[in-house]
Amino acid sequence: MTKRVITYIASGVIALASPTSWACSYDGLFTNPFSESYPGALDVSISTQLAIRAKSMNPLELIEGEAGLRRASWWLNLMVKANPELSPGSYIYVVDRQLWSRISETNNSIEVHVSPPNDNARVLQISEAALHNVISNQISIDQARGLGVLSEICTPKTNLWCLFN
Repeated sequence: MTKRVITYIASGVIALASPTSWACSYDGLFTNPFSESYPGALDVSISTQLAIRAKSMNPLELIEGEAGLRRASWWLNLMVKANPELSPGSYIYVVDRQLWSRISETNNSIEVHVSPPNDNARVLQISEAALHNVISNQISIDQARGLGVLSEICTPKTNLWCLFN
């Protein structure tokens, strides 16, 4: 009997425990877009607001929950397909939604809602508004980089791995 109770309790704790490193705002996790959730994310968030105020980018209608996740997933797929120069195996982080994705190594597709990278990874950071503006051809990838609404970093920054991969 005691073993069964412990099993039920452990199962409940495991089922209810959701690692916040995997959760995003579409999961109902409150996120402050002006917090440093990942190195460089705050710069992308601020640059996004400045670009919208300067009318360099169009603002975005926010959609929450599952519908918002579907829309972001679709946009990420479109961006990867339209920009094959994006490095295979790279991660894409939608900074204001804390949504992690990874570009496939083989077929120019993307896996959405993955856990963050551990080491030796290229990370492309973009805001949801910038993602929308890129896929709707309002701005190019290069223009997004110039506006600071898209940045690419390599972790760890001092690692030569990224220079050759």
